[in-house]
Amino acid sequence: MVKEPEIKSGTLDVEVHSVQKEAPEKGAKGPKIGGDKIEPLKPGGEELCKSCLDMPEEQRKSMILEIQQLTEKVLMAHGVISKLEDLLKGEWFLKLGKPGFEKKFVAAKSGEEIFVGFYRYSDGTPIPDPNLVLLFQNGFWYPQRIEEQFDEVVCSFFTGAYGDYEYLNVIPENVIEFQAFQRDFAQILEDQGWDGPNVEVIEKIMPRD
Repeated sequence: MVKEPEIKSGTLDVEVHSVQKEAPEKGAKGPKIGGDKIEPLKPGGEELCKSCLDMPEEQRKSMILEIQQLTEKVLMAHGVISKLEDLLKGEWFLKLGKPGFEKKFVAAKSGEEIFVGFYRYSDGTPIPDPNLVLLFQNGFWYPQRIEEQFDEVVCSFFTGAYGDYEYLNVIPENVIEFQAFQRDFAQILEDQGWDGPNVEVIEKIMPRD
């Protein structure tokens, strides 16, 4: 049975791999998104998080996924966050609806995972259609999987026994598929205007320190 993401506490300390693109400005820290080369990115803690969020807007946009850009815009429009630094304060949840639109838009952070997508309901059971799951590390969101009704595309997973978060294994071809999918999905969400005034806020939980 598929459930909407639950807000619960928990942290991970992992070595994350990201997908290479063009080089950022000299001295910039963070992942390089796109392309087909996989390189490790080691977390730098809260200090790196803050430096990522303090980057000039255009530089930061060149380094994050389109779905992250869109979701941050929606979260700000509906008062879940007032500034990007609020994303570091903890977990959050937002569920939106639109008149005449069957699906509900959900964006949430639970533990170290980010959920962004649509849910439809069958006999009260939420079904992702589609939902993107990303790993939150150092202010950046990394592809984990695409959930689409009862199918999923796994992009990355932790190796080792349950609870062993020392290494994140990445499936490069699925990450590339995720990149294209999230780009198109972000454009759809943008065109539908989920950051606009004709949207109903069904539920929201704001992050706390």
